[in-house]
Amino acid sequence: MNNSLTVKVTSALIGFACMAGTALAAPANPFADVPAKHWSYASINQLVQAGVISGYGDGTYKGDRTLTRYEMATIVAKAMANSDKADAAAKKQIEVLKAEFGSELTNLGVRVDNLEKNASKVKFTGEVRVRYDYSDNSITNKKDYEQTRVRITMTAPLDENLTFTGRLHSESSWGVSGVPVGASGNPNGVDTNNTVLDQAYITGKAFNGGLTYKFGRQPVYFGQGLLFASTPGNEGLLVTTGNNIKVTAGAFKQSKWNYTIGNVDFKLSDNLKVNASYLSDSEDGSATNGNLYDSKSVGFKYTGLKNFTVFGEYGKNDSDYAKSKNNNDSAKSWFSKIRYRGAAYDQAKSYGVWVGYRSADEGFDYRSLSILEMGNGMDISLRENDNVKGMEYGFEYGLFKNGIMTIQYNDLEAKKGNRDKQNLFVQLMYNF
Repeated sequence: MNNSLTVKVTSALIGFACMAGTALAAPANPFADVPAKHWSYASINQLVQAGVISGYGDGTYKGDRTLTRYEMATIVAKAMANSDKADAAAKKQIEVLKAEFGSELTNLGVRVDNLEKNASKVKFTGEVRVRYDYSDNSITNKKDYEQTRVRITMTAPLDENLTFTGRLHSESSWGVSGVPVGASGNPNGVDTNNTVLDQAYITGKAFNGGLTYKFGRQPVYFGQGLLFASTPGNEGLLVTTGNNIKVTAGAFKQSKWNYTIGNVDFKLSDNLKVNASYLSDSEDGSATNGNLYDSKSVGFKYTGLKNFTVFGEYGKNDSDYAKSKNNNDSAKSWFSKIRYRGAAYDQAKSYGVWVGYRSADEGFDYRSLSILEMGNGMDISLRENDNVKGMEYGFEYGLFKNGIMTIQYNDLEAKKGNRDKQNLFVQLMYNF
């Protein structure tokens, strides 16, 4: 960015700070001017590019004028107030700017304190998913359905070691307004709008960051997704420690079922990670552990080939239920996928393609807890990993910045019984 444009961007930020209630244009200013070629302009520009500070021009300041140190200090104060949005590089820039304009920041005094104190600490993000599914099998025959899903996520720091995360989830079929079943306007009771707080949890650190934990209604995803992958409605505690060898243990409740999990992730190299995972369950009112799940798995993810990612997982379920479906033998499952590139939310026209294979014995995943991939934060695979085998093929494309279209065809069939489990879905997912 040239100096002229940098001055314009910086001046626009001054205009924004004025509209936010920060007094900049004092009639008499004791500070020296900052030339347009001063190094701090470049640092401010880096913070703009990083999204730490933002604004818009309102015509108050001309783009070719130099700024006073007072005005620059106010911009730095704004960056300090938004430092929670900064990455490591941006935080380093903020520290350098704080040192340069330290005396001016001190002279601002209460004004800077109030700016930091009043800055909103709650961050809201959201996603919308519009999806069409088509299935063709011998049980449901040909069936299609369309749904729109909206999720609003809020995050807020509670202190330096605690962060709260909450998420509102709403999903309904196309054309359904959310009128209760049986009420006027929805006489057939085909569908209703489903709005819930599906996440509400605290993330914390202990022992100088050596241990992290999540407590509350939280997402649970471990291994490569063969045993358990669910973002909503898991009420409990997960504890994680380690770096190259990361160990996670926890217990949580979903509906009337209680789950215990364990997972170890090994970082063998920059390109190869492996995992070993465990899952068991019990039902409220039952003293028997492992009603439907007594499962173990091992998996891997390899990124050493340019533009390619290869991953997979193998597991078995030793529960009494699984054995009853397999002549007193464990129910086994495995899958593998290879992906080329991948669409990215911040890059329009980016794309990815993949192909995979899955096989699962009857009784391996009775409650459909598996998702064999959650790319880009999306539930883009099929929750079908019980009495199934076959291929899947997928394509994703960045239609616009923050919007990704996905098409996936699952050419599946039952391992036991002569029936198809074919499925096609198309979805558009965009973030804001």
